[in-house]
Amino acid sequence: MTHDLDTITQPPPEAPTVVVEWRTRQAVSILIVASLVLAGLAFVASQAGPNAIDLDATLWLQRVNLPRFDALMYAVSWPGFAPQGWVMPIVVAGVFALRGLRMEALWILGTQVSTPITFVVKEVVHRPRPSPELVHVTAPLTDPSFPSGHVVQYGTLFGFTFFLVYVLARPSVQRTILLVLVALAIVLVGPSRLYLGQHWLSDVLGGYAVATLLLVPYCWAYTRWLRRDRQSQKQRSFLQPGREVERLRGRV
Repeated sequence: MTHDLDTITQPPPEAPTVVVEWRTRQAVSILIVASLVLAGLAFVASQAGPNAIDLDATLWLQRVNLPRFDALMYAVSWPGFAPQGWVMPIVVAGVFALRGLRMEALWILGTQVSTPITFVVKEVVHRPRPSPELVHVTAPLTDPSFPSGHVVQYGTLFGFTFFLVYVLARPSVQRTILLVLVALAIVLVGPSRLYLGQHWLSDVLGGYAVATLLLVPYCWAYTRWLRRDRQSQKQRSFLQPGREVERLRGRV
């Protein structure tokens, strides 16, 4: 993380009612679309075998013959496998905690509620993994295939990290670079799961749908908490001006 995270910008002033209503409608629309997409993909995944689009997407991607592409796809997926998949959220949260953002670190760890939710969906749909007879499978996996757990975890963990950096860090070149890197992890994990032959396209899209359904209300809840926390701090500073003056003097 950059030094931009050392100083948290104050939350924006309360938006007008019209803006709040517009943002609420946007969020609800996104959740409705994601729900419909997830339901449709779950139905597709519950069928006997992969459809033509699933199969063609994997075969097309596995025909890509670019230098280091194979290494890139494996490197993108590697952090999501156990045991590093358990450590990755702790590392990300630890970076925020070292910057003094301890509550944000706890919120980051909270994104891992996506893991049991993904497990439940997997068990309900119970779709088999891609077969080596149909596509090249780098390493066979035995748990159900829909949705992609990698995509759900990356989408929630790095999606929320992207949100925090965007909201809290001051605009700078370093902030932009960090946002791009975090976004790339989310974007590339989907193709990597296809390339390694461990998921179908509908598994990956289902993972993004699940991540969206979890991430949107989670970011909304954090924003609400942040505003309440700032308001509480202002009230404490007003009621105890002497301590606030002492704290400010200590910085001089």
